[in-house]
Amino acid sequence: MPTKTTEDKKTFIEEARRKQIIDAALQTIAEQGYTQTSFAEIAKGLGITKGLIAYHFNGKHDLITSAIHTILNRQGAYIKSHVEAQEDAGDKLHAYIESSFEYIEQNRAHFVALVDLWGSFTSSEEKEAFSKAAYDPCRAHLKKIFRIGKEQKVFVKLDEQVMATVIQGAIDGVMLQWVFDPEAVDLKDASRELSEMFVKRVKK
Repeated sequence: MPTKTTEDKKTFIEEARRKQIIDAALQTIAEQGYTQTSFAEIAKGLGITKGLIAYHFNGKHDLITSAIHTILNRQGAYIKSHVEAQEDAGDKLHAYIESSFEYIEQNRAHFVALVDLWGSFTSSEEKEAFSKAAYDPCRAHLKKIFRIGKEQKVFVKLDEQVMATVIQGAIDGVMLQWVFDPEAVDLKDASRELSEMFVKRVKK
């Protein structure tokens, strides 16, 4: 049976430390805001030195970019696992919407931080890069569900790009309202209503 090499162990430890720092950064941003978050504040929360953070990340921008991709990748993997557990395209669409909200609700601090980071980009290049990272995979996943629905002959003819944009926009719109005023928004109720509405719209 193969054993882990020293380099493998080093890589595993480094990845675990990067994850720890990213999670701490997101928590700090959620509590204090992006502008008040520094390596010093993150290090203080973890009980480590700023130098250790600097060893793993080439400045605040690198850490923030990594944090954003971490949120998006984790949510994407969570949604994918729930969608792939379903066979019927309509059930897949239900799963996509409902698991999106489940993940959001389970990780509030991350989405509070994400919304803050959303507004931190100053250049058009950064905004475009964020948009592509956030929305291209979502639209691609939804369009795949639509194609499955077409193959199963259970979905009506529709413009896949437009419908994917509308569904993802509805999910993120509710998320934004919940981030700013959690008492005014019930994610479970919103999830159920959107799921029923959109599945009804696309099914024959």
